[in-house]
Amino acid sequence: MKPYAEVERPKGIFLTLAATGTVTFFAEAIVLMFIGFSGDTYRFLSSLQLHVQYDVSLQLMGIVSMGMGVFVFIWSVISRGRYAVSWEMPEDHALITWGPYRYVRHPSYLGYFLMVVGLFLTWLNLVAIIPFIAIPGYMGTVPIEEDLLVLRFGEEYLRYMQSTDRFLPSLFRRKNDAKR
Repeated sequence: MKPYAEVERPKGIFLTLAATGTVTFFAEAIVLMFIGFSGDTYRFLSSLQLHVQYDVSLQLMGIVSMGMGVFVFIWSVISRGRYAVSWEMPEDHALITWGPYRYVRHPSYLGYFLMVVGLFLTWLNLVAIIPFIAIPGYMGTVPIEEDLLVLRFGEEYLRYMQSTDRFLPSLFRRKNDAKR
């Protein structure tokens, strides 16, 4: 284990997509809350509103997806504590493999992806598609983060990668598979 591991920081298109999508997600979430609390319907965005069959059911699914996303995100933040991936990790940085990290390597991103899908289904508005651009941004950033983690933790992280999926938990992995 090296005291410090550094790799090239993400930049370019992946960082731009991730940042733009994340900012628009939070802006839209705030606007949605204000619209909901004010009772004002989507007058200013009505021309962009999607009118689909079962729209109320989709909106309920969106609320559930957002709730699940918030739960997974908060669970991952609490589980990792101060050990978030950083481009320079100190010697005492620990590899977190408990909590949601037992099921996926990047639960914070999974939580965020669920929130983005939930926001779109709740809004049912074309504007709510914009945050989706963050998903390929984060997916492009993850290999760089994982390179850093391999440099920092070596075989320990490689074994963790073999036993845990990146974003979605495997429905078919048996408990014995993780021990190999």
